Amino acid sequence: MDRKEIDEESKQDFSNRVNLQAGRTSEREVVSTKFMTEDQRNSWNEGGYILIPNFVDENFCDDMNLELAEIISQLIPEGSAFSHAYAGDGHIAIREMKPSPEAKTIADEISKVFRIHSRGLFNEFINNEGLLNILEDIIGPDIDCFLSQFILKNPGAWGQPWHQDSSYFPFDREPQVAAWLATSEATLENGCLVVLPGSHKESLHEHLPDDREGSNYGYTEIKDHDFSKEIPLLLNKGDLLLFHSFLMHKSYDNKSNAKRSAMVYHFAETGTNFGEIDSPTNEWISVRGKGLNV
Repeated sequence: MDRKEIDEESKQDFSNRVNLQAGRTSEREVVSTKFMTEDQRNSWNEGGYILIPNFVDENFCDDMNLELAEIISQLIPEGSAFSHAYAGDGHIAIREMKPSPEAKTIADEISKVFRIHSRGLFNEFINNEGLLNILEDIIGPDIDCFLSQFILKNPGAWGQPWHQDSSYFPFDREPQVAAWLATSEATLENGCLVVLPGSHKESLHEHLPDDREGSNYGYTEIKDHDFSKEIPLLLNKGDLLLFHSFLMHKSYDNKSNAKRSAMVYHFAETGTNFGEIDSPTNEWISVRGKGLNV
């Protein structure tokens, strides 16, 4: 289970590409709604996020976790050599760079699995009417899911530093919306998500490389801000968090002995231009509106 550190030049190069988005703003507010409650609209406009408790039941989350485990087992055969990333059957898995003393197999060190929203329960979820109704109030009637990632915060894993998702999305319109489904309980101890309410109203900030030794490739950090008003979001299994792609957020380290898991999707308006070259982790699937008829 040998590993090779990602060199500083690669981290800086990634950060430079992210910072091509710095300075962009998103001034779009939700004004009229068909499906949101007034509290939800206010929470989105003022805070940049909406929390919906008990969006799905725990059995659905358990089944989703099992389906993810099967994907990993097929993607990474026993005895595989260390690699930062694994790909197969349309999926991409990313491994933690920080060694875990509790890991017995490579599967125990997988931190993210991308491109899983085209089939199974992962596809069923992005077609959930209740979810799409709220997204329609934010994005409009034409909606695509362009990115999915199952996040596994393994015991001992570091959290991701403060960042804004839109810094990774060189798109021609905004906002995008993240839908974060807690498939396990998220606590202070196991590395829950942390948000800075209202920060979605700011422009995209400079994102510097995560300078922790052994940090994951793709981790960047906002350092030019006061984060004293941060709010940790404690989630129960089945809770759904929707948040604005300009919202500053991070996660705490996992100091527990168990994994924290979450299924995260990102949605955009159909017809969004992704630039000259799309990210290999993206897969654009229309879920509502005119894109279904193309």
